[in-house]
Amino acid sequence: MSKLSKTDLLKTWALNYSSETTYNYERLQALGQTNAMVPVIRKLYPNDKERQVQELKKYMSFFNTEPSFCGLAITGITVAMEEQKSEGKEIPDEAITTLRSGLMGPVAGIGDTLQAILYSILAAIACNLAVEGSYAGPILFEVGYKAVMIFTSLNMFFMGYKKGRTVIIDILKAGLLDKLTNLFALIGLMVVGGMAATRVNVITPLVISYNEISINIQEILNSLLPALIPLLVTLGILKLVNKKINPNKIVAYIFAFGIIGSYAGLLAVGG
Repeated sequence: MSKLSKTDLLKTWALNYSSETTYNYERLQALGQTNAMVPVIRKLYPNDKERQVQELKKYMSFFNTEPSFCGLAITGITVAMEEQKSEGKEIPDEAITTLRSGLMGPVAGIGDTLQAILYSILAAIACNLAVEGSYAGPILFEVGYKAVMIFTSLNMFFMGYKKGRTVIIDILKAGLLDKLTNLFALIGLMVVGGMAATRVNVITPLVISYNEISINIQEILNSLLPALIPLLVTLGILKLVNKKINPNKIVAYIFAFGIIGSYAGLLAVGG
Protein backbone atom coordinates (compact mmCIF):
# COMPACT_ATOMS: atom_id res chain seq x y z
CA MET A 1 0.00 0.00 0.00
CA SER A 2 1.29 3.47 -0.92
CA LYS A 3 2.58 5.62 1.92
CA LEU A 4 1.78 8.75 -0.06
CA SER A 5 -1.76 10.07 -0.38
CA LYS A 6 -3.10 11.83 -3.45
CA THR A 7 -2.88 15.09 -1.49
CA ASP A 8 0.85 14.54 -0.93
CA LEU A 9 1.35 13.89 -4.62
CA LEU A 10 -0.65 16.96 -5.65
CA LYS A 11 1.40 19.12 -3.29
CA THR A 12 4.60 17.90 -4.93
CA TRP A 13 3.13 18.47 -8.39
CA ALA A 14 2.10 22.04 -7.51
CA LEU A 15 5.39 22.89 -5.78
CA ASN A 16 7.28 21.75 -8.86
CA TYR A 17 6.27 25.07 -10.42
CA SER A 18 8.64 26.77 -7.99
CA SER A 19 11.52 25.34 -10.05
CA GLU A 20 12.08 28.61 -11.90
CA THR A 21 10.86 31.03 -9.26
CA THR A 22 14.01 30.14 -7.30
CA TYR A 23 16.17 30.00 -10.40
CA ASN A 24 19.90 30.67 -10.05
CA TYR A 25 22.84 30.13 -12.35
CA GLU A 26 24.79 27.89 -9.98
CA ARG A 27 22.22 25.10 -9.68
CA LEU A 28 19.44 26.40 -11.98
CA GLN A 29 16.21 24.62 -10.87
CA ALA A 30 17.72 22.63 -7.99
CA LEU A 31 16.30 24.70 -5.12
CA GLY A 32 12.78 24.58 -6.54
CA GLN A 33 13.07 20.84 -7.10
CA THR A 34 14.19 20.38 -3.50
CA ASN A 35 11.25 22.45 -2.34
CA ALA A 36 8.87 20.27 -4.36
CA MET A 37 10.18 17.10 -2.69
CA VAL A 38 9.73 18.39 0.89
CA PRO A 39 6.13 17.05 1.35
CA VAL A 40 7.20 13.61 0.08
CA ILE A 41 10.31 13.31 2.24
CA ARG A 42 8.47 14.54 5.34
CA LYS A 43 5.72 11.98 4.79
CA LEU A 44 8.13 9.11 4.16
CA TYR A 45 10.34 9.91 7.18
CA PRO A 46 7.93 11.68 9.57
CA ASN A 47 9.93 11.43 12.81
CA ASP A 48 13.47 11.66 11.56
CA LYS A 49 14.60 15.23 10.86
CA GLU A 50 18.18 14.22 10.17
CA ARG A 51 17.06 11.67 7.59
CA GLN A 52 14.83 14.27 5.95
CA VAL A 53 17.77 16.65 5.60
CA GLN A 54 19.96 13.84 4.25
CA GLU A 55 17.42 12.80 1.64
CA LEU A 56 16.73 16.36 0.48
CA LYS A 57 20.41 17.23 0.05
CA LYS A 58 20.75 15.13 -3.09
CA TYR A 59 18.23 17.40 -4.86
CA MET A 60 20.51 20.42 -4.42
CA SER A 61 22.73 19.27 -7.28
CA PHE A 62 22.48 20.97 -10.69
CA PHE A 63 19.18 20.32 -12.47
CA ASN A 64 17.58 21.85 -15.55
CA THR A 65 14.69 20.65 -17.70
CA GLU A 66 11.38 21.87 -19.12
CA PRO A 67 9.39 22.38 -15.88
CA SER A 68 5.81 23.05 -16.96
CA PHE A 69 4.66 20.27 -19.30
CA CYS A 70 6.68 17.06 -19.61
CA GLY A 71 9.30 17.77 -16.94
CA LEU A 72 6.83 16.67 -14.27
CA ALA A 73 7.35 13.08 -15.45
CA ILE A 74 10.83 13.15 -13.89
CA THR A 75 9.37 14.36 -10.61
CA GLY A 76 6.79 11.57 -10.69
CA ILE A 77 9.45 8.94 -11.33
CA THR A 78 11.59 10.39 -8.53
CA VAL A 79 8.70 10.26 -6.06
CA ALA A 80 8.08 6.61 -6.94
CA MET A 81 11.74 5.76 -6.37
CA GLU A 82 11.80 7.61 -3.03
CA GLU A 83 8.73 5.72 -1.90
CA GLN A 84 10.26 2.38 -2.88
CA LYS A 85 13.47 3.33 -1.10
CA SER A 86 11.60 4.13 2.13
CA GLU A 87 10.02 0.67 1.95
CA GLY A 88 13.43 -0.99 2.06
CA LYS A 89 14.25 -1.35 -1.64
CA GLU A 90 17.95 -0.99 -2.42
CA ILE A 91 17.89 2.28 -4.32
CA PRO A 92 21.06 4.34 -3.69
CA ASP A 93 21.03 8.13 -3.88
CA GLU A 94 23.32 7.94 -6.89
CA ALA A 95 20.68 6.00 -8.83
CA ILE A 96 18.09 8.72 -8.29
CA THR A 97 20.54 11.51 -9.11
CA THR A 98 21.84 9.74 -12.22
CA LEU A 99 18.34 8.97 -13.48
CA ARG A 100 17.22 12.59 -13.06
CA SER A 101 20.37 13.90 -14.78
CA GLY A 102 19.99 11.43 -17.63
CA LEU A 103 16.34 12.27 -18.27
CA MET A 104 16.44 16.05 -17.92
CA GLY A 105 17.87 16.57 -21.43
CA PRO A 106 15.54 14.29 -23.45
CA VAL A 107 12.48 15.41 -21.48
CA ALA A 108 13.41 19.05 -22.03
CA GLY A 109 13.54 18.38 -25.77
CA ILE A 110 10.04 16.90 -25.71
CA GLY A 111 8.55 19.52 -23.41
CA ASP A 112 10.10 22.55 -25.09
CA THR A 113 8.93 21.35 -28.50
CA LEU A 114 5.32 20.82 -27.39
CA GLN A 115 5.33 24.07 -25.44
CA ALA A 116 6.61 26.11 -28.40
CA ILE A 117 4.09 24.58 -30.81
CA LEU A 118 1.16 25.11 -28.42
CA TYR A 119 2.29 28.67 -27.69
CA SER A 120 2.50 29.51 -31.41
CA ILE A 121 -0.89 28.02 -32.27
CA LEU A 122 -2.75 29.70 -29.41
CA ALA A 123 -0.97 33.02 -29.99
CA ALA A 124 -1.89 32.99 -33.68
CA ILE A 125 -5.56 32.30 -32.95
CA ALA A 126 -5.65 34.83 -30.10
CA CYS A 127 -3.98 37.54 -32.22
CA ASN A 128 -6.58 37.06 -34.95
CA LEU A 129 -9.38 37.52 -32.42
CA ALA A 130 -7.66 40.50 -30.80
CA VAL A 131 -7.12 42.27 -34.13
CA GLU A 132 -10.86 41.95 -34.75
CA GLY A 133 -11.45 43.75 -31.44
CA SER A 134 -12.54 40.70 -29.46
CA TYR A 135 -11.62 40.35 -25.79
CA ALA A 136 -11.79 36.59 -26.34
CA GLY A 137 -8.26 36.70 -27.85
CA PRO A 138 -6.18 37.33 -24.70
CA ILE A 139 -8.65 35.37 -22.56
CA LEU A 140 -8.42 32.35 -24.86
CA PHE A 141 -4.63 32.52 -24.85
CA GLU A 142 -4.23 32.73 -21.09
CA VAL A 143 -6.96 30.25 -20.15
CA GLY A 144 -6.25 27.84 -23.00
CA TYR A 145 -2.50 27.78 -22.43
CA LYS A 146 -2.80 27.25 -18.67
CA ALA A 147 -5.50 24.58 -19.10
CA VAL A 148 -3.39 22.53 -21.52
CA MET A 149 -0.30 23.03 -19.34
CA ILE A 150 -2.05 21.82 -16.17
CA PHE A 151 -3.72 18.88 -17.96
CA THR A 152 -0.44 17.77 -19.55
CA SER A 153 1.72 18.22 -16.45
CA LEU A 154 -0.74 16.39 -14.17
CA ASN A 155 -0.92 13.43 -16.52
CA MET A 156 2.84 13.34 -17.01
CA PHE A 157 3.44 13.52 -13.26
CA PHE A 158 1.06 10.69 -12.37
CA MET A 159 2.18 8.62 -15.36
CA GLY A 160 5.75 9.00 -14.12
CA TYR A 161 4.73 8.07 -10.59
CA LYS A 162 2.73 5.00 -11.63
CA LYS A 163 5.09 3.63 -14.24
CA GLY A 164 8.35 4.63 -12.60
CA ARG A 165 11.56 4.83 -14.53
CA THR A 166 10.23 3.08 -17.67
CA VAL A 167 7.80 5.87 -18.61
CA ILE A 168 10.04 7.85 -20.96
CA ILE A 169 11.29 4.69 -22.67
CA ASP A 170 7.67 3.58 -23.23
CA ILE A 171 6.77 6.93 -24.80
CA LEU A 172 9.72 6.78 -27.18
CA LYS A 173 9.14 3.12 -28.09
CA ALA A 174 5.48 3.75 -28.90
CA GLY A 175 6.43 6.53 -31.29
CA LEU A 176 4.01 8.81 -29.47
CA LEU A 177 6.41 11.74 -29.49
CA ASP A 178 6.78 11.73 -33.27
CA LYS A 179 3.01 11.44 -33.77
CA LEU A 180 2.25 14.31 -31.41
CA THR A 181 4.99 16.50 -32.86
CA ASN A 182 3.78 15.90 -36.43
CA LEU A 183 0.17 16.55 -35.45
CA PHE A 184 0.91 19.83 -33.69
CA ALA A 185 3.28 20.90 -36.46
CA LEU A 186 0.56 20.32 -39.06
CA ILE A 187 -1.97 22.33 -37.07
CA GLY A 188 0.59 25.07 -36.53
CA LEU A 189 1.34 25.32 -40.27
CA MET A 190 -2.38 25.56 -41.04
CA VAL A 191 -2.90 28.34 -38.49
CA VAL A 192 0.19 30.31 -39.56
CA GLY A 193 -0.71 29.87 -43.24
CA GLY A 194 -4.24 31.12 -42.64
CA MET A 195 -2.88 34.03 -40.62
CA ALA A 196 -0.51 35.05 -43.43
CA ALA A 197 -3.35 34.93 -45.97
CA THR A 198 -5.77 37.01 -43.89
CA ARG A 199 -3.54 39.39 -41.93
CA VAL A 200 -0.92 40.35 -44.53
CA ASN A 201 -3.48 42.58 -46.20
CA VAL A 202 -1.64 43.56 -49.38
CA ILE A 203 -3.08 43.70 -52.90
CA THR A 204 -2.06 45.23 -56.21
CA PRO A 205 -4.16 48.02 -57.77
CA LEU A 206 -2.28 47.59 -61.06
CA VAL A 207 -4.50 47.76 -64.13
CA ILE A 208 -3.05 47.15 -67.59
CA SER A 209 -4.90 48.87 -70.44
CA TYR A 210 -4.54 47.99 -74.10
CA ASN A 211 -6.71 49.83 -76.60
CA GLU A 212 -10.14 49.55 -74.98
CA ILE A 213 -9.30 46.51 -72.91
CA SER A 214 -8.41 46.84 -69.22
CA ILE A 215 -6.92 43.98 -67.28
CA ASN A 216 -7.21 44.13 -63.49
CA ILE A 217 -4.30 42.09 -62.16
CA GLN A 218 -5.81 41.64 -58.68
CA GLU A 219 -9.08 40.28 -60.11
CA ILE A 220 -7.11 37.68 -62.03
CA LEU A 221 -5.17 36.76 -58.89
CA ASN A 222 -8.43 36.52 -56.91
CA SER A 223 -9.71 33.90 -59.32
CA LEU A 224 -6.49 31.91 -59.45
CA LEU A 225 -4.31 32.53 -56.36
CA PRO A 226 -6.11 35.07 -54.13
CA ALA A 227 -3.40 35.19 -51.44
CA LEU A 228 -0.38 35.13 -53.74
CA ILE A 229 0.92 38.60 -52.82
CA PRO A 230 0.61 38.04 -49.02
CA LEU A 231 2.37 34.70 -49.51
CA LEU A 232 5.24 36.29 -51.46
CA VAL A 233 5.60 39.06 -48.87
CA THR A 234 5.64 36.51 -46.03
CA LEU A 235 8.19 34.28 -47.78
CA GLY A 236 10.35 37.31 -48.55
CA ILE A 237 10.43 38.36 -44.89
CA LEU A 238 11.10 34.75 -43.85
CA LYS A 239 14.11 34.68 -46.19
CA LEU A 240 15.46 37.85 -44.56
CA VAL A 241 14.97 36.32 -41.11
CA ASN A 242 16.76 33.12 -42.16
CA LYS A 243 19.70 35.24 -43.33
CA LYS A 244 19.86 36.59 -39.74
CA ILE A 245 19.34 40.19 -40.85
CA ASN A 246 18.72 42.60 -37.97
CA PRO A 247 14.95 42.86 -37.21
CA ASN A 248 15.14 46.67 -37.25
CA LYS A 249 16.54 46.53 -40.78
CA ILE A 250 13.76 44.16 -41.83
CA VAL A 251 11.15 46.61 -40.51
CA ALA A 252 12.88 49.42 -42.44
CA TYR A 253 12.85 47.29 -45.61
CA ILE A 254 9.12 46.64 -45.17
CA PHE A 255 8.42 50.39 -44.84
CA ALA A 256 10.55 51.22 -47.87
CA PHE A 257 9.04 48.41 -49.95
CA GLY A 258 5.51 49.45 -49.03
CA ILE A 259 6.03 53.18 -49.67
CA ILE A 260 7.80 52.67 -53.00
CA GLY A 261 5.29 50.07 -54.12
CA SER A 262 2.38 52.35 -53.18
CA TYR A 263 3.74 55.40 -55.01
CA ALA A 264 4.54 53.24 -58.03
CA GLY A 265 0.95 52.01 -58.10
CA LEU A 266 1.98 48.41 -57.59
CA LEU A 267 0.82 47.81 -54.01
CA ALA A 268 -2.11 48.86 -51.84
CA VAL A 269 -3.89 47.90 -48.64
CA GLY A 270 -6.68 45.41 -49.24
CA GLY A 271 -10.28 46.37 -48.56
